[in-house]
Amino acid sequence: MSALPLGIRVLWREVPAGVSRRTVSRDLLREALPSARFVSRCPVCGGAHGRVRVEGADAAVSVSYAPGWAFVAVDDRGERIGVDAVPAGAGGLERVLTPDGRRLPDDPARHWARVEAVLKADGRGLAVDPAHVEVSLEAAGWRARIRGEDAAGDWRGWDVEGPAGLVVAVAASAER
Repeated sequence: MSALPLGIRVLWREVPAGVSRRTVSRDLLREALPSARFVSRCPVCGGAHGRVRVEGADAAVSVSYAPGWAFVAVDDRGERIGVDAVPAGAGGLERVLTPDGRRLPDDPARHWARVEAVLKADGRGLAVDPAHVEVSLEAAGWRARIRGEDAAGDWRGWDVEGPAGLVVAVAASAER
């Protein structure tokens, strides 16, 4: 696991039985940025879901859920950020990570968490084919880029030690 740069924080909490995971993630966001307000609005249907936006603070956030857990990442500099958490033994990822028959990564769940964190930071999420995200390891984390004509820059990432049985990844702008 690599250390996160100054200004990036990842928080998580178990989701109690009978409580919505969204309630838990919003509680975490309010703890991280007490003076801010958080708004989610789907660009397609207008519903109160989708990417979380921050109002009242110069920060950016991302939210992820894994079975029984809620995660939030905060970038105090206000740059785009993405977080993803997935069970370490998640299966079936070859269908989305290697649809063209390329070799499956050695740790598919960790690779998926990295890819999803990048797509969340990018802002387009799964509107972009996850197979187009190329990840390369570095001494202090990893880097990624999205292949294709509509590529939106390079990303820097970090694996975060989270709850047992889950892998967690965070991505932010490569300038970070």
